[in-house]
Amino acid sequence: MIEVFYFCMFQAVGLNMAYMPAHLRALGFSGAQISAALAAAPLMSLAIPLAWAWLADQTQRHDRVLQIVACGAWLGFSPLVFGGARSAPRFAVVMTGYLCYAFFYVGMGGMADALAVSRVRAGALYGHLRQWGSIGFVCAALAVGLLIQLGHLDLAGRVVPTAMWIALGGAFVAALQVGGSGERSVRPRLADVRELLHDRGLRLLLLAGGLHWMCMAPYNVFLGVFLRDQGLRPLSFGLAYSTGVAAEMVALRQFHRLHGRFSLDRLLAAAFAASAIRWLGTSVARTPAALILLQLFHGLTFGIFWSAAIELVAATVPPPLRATGNALLVMAVNVGSACGNLVTGALYDAAGPRALFLMAAAGELLPLAVVLRARRAGIPHLVQRRQSRGQSA
Repeated sequence: MIEVFYFCMFQAVGLNMAYMPAHLRALGFSGAQISAALAAAPLMSLAIPLAWAWLADQTQRHDRVLQIVACGAWLGFSPLVFGGARSAPRFAVVMTGYLCYAFFYVGMGGMADALAVSRVRAGALYGHLRQWGSIGFVCAALAVGLLIQLGHLDLAGRVVPTAMWIALGGAFVAALQVGGSGERSVRPRLADVRELLHDRGLRLLLLAGGLHWMCMAPYNVFLGVFLRDQGLRPLSFGLAYSTGVAAEMVALRQFHRLHGRFSLDRLLAAAFAASAIRWLGTSVARTPAALILLQLFHGLTFGIFWSAAIELVAATVPPPLRATGNALLVMAVNVGSACGNLVTGALYDAAGPRALFLMAAAGELLPLAVVLRARRAGIPHLVQRRQSRGQSA
């Protein structure tokens, strides 16, 4: 059932990325306010995912913790649907809802990945499990775009937050059916976590991942707003994000083959270089078709990057600390996301979206430099190719 959970969870992710910023913009909120609301989850990720992961690793009930965080995210988001019943919600209501939702949501991805990796150790392929999240993302993005456009619905209405709330409820129901890993091992100690961070390859991954996610902030927060401000219809938002996620699905499915030919450092370098080209193209593109086609780079920006990151964490982190290792990765990328979100809101209003994407393109040179440094250092897990299917993650 982890596939169904991914499907529902990433429906919510897709709606949050593709339509919630434009929904908040239609309600009259400024770029800084939108950025502050969407920064709630990255800011929560500075510490809270590690607490959820530590609880799961200590109790060895990752499935129960997944159920708790899924239920909390669903209920926490409720103020954005039911707040201000007779009028548009005030920013205080929006911010409260995002904070409550984010407190639990930040634990969902790492917990699901920890349970998925246990399936991988039994012979499954991570990309084949995670692709169901991409399918859910595409289905939600296209369906809601069609609903708004064909129904001539106002983006300021309740359809977007209601759809996201339903998707989060579906994730909770799916979580109730997800079984535990069945693995039993020695409970970890705090000293074991400190030992993890002594691994140079893991440290460099966390640094590169945080820098990369910081450069993704204009896309994660403002692509939908940018498309709306360019006069595109809501269905175009869904097409843009769905094009990217379709490329992501291909990357996820093919990653195990690519890693059989290329080392992780080469794959990560390709992801960061392709992202720089993508953001540069977005900063200069003038037509809807060009903006939509540029999203094909998402297969590298996210699909290859995330698969390589999960592979490295699985190869580095012992089973008793699986959830904690995934939480460290989630925390690292969300530190970058929080920094990026807080900066991009003000800059969107002051400099415009094209300047933001141009800065993101330049910023991708930083994680690329980290990977090249790791390559020169010859870190084994990064520079070796996969030798057998049994190493898959």
